[in-house]
Amino acid sequence: MVTPLERLEGRKFCVVFVKVIDAAAERVQLQCLRGRASVDRGKVSVADQHGAMFTLPGTAVANIQPSDGTKLLQDAEYFCLVRVDDSIELVTRQDS
Repeated sequence: MVTPLERLEGRKFCVVFVKVIDAAAERVQLQCLRGRASVDRGKVSVADQHGAMFTLPGTAVANIQPSDGTKLLQDAEYFCLVRVDDSIELVTRQDS
């Protein structure tokens, strides 16, 4: 099911960044950006409470789904998985 973008405006949103560590062993690293969605001219951005903002790549917009209640998503109403390049290091706020 494709979510109409206008429904996302102001909603709680979780971007789940997925980095493949070992494809053969199916090991991945996950990092979440939780915030509010904003839609502008067909582009979806998510801003967190600290002001960090991420605009979803166009290829990921079709993968936006309503939350399935998974603990990882916390109270997000919608989420999207975004695969990151192997060269990108995922860190948490405590690490930075």
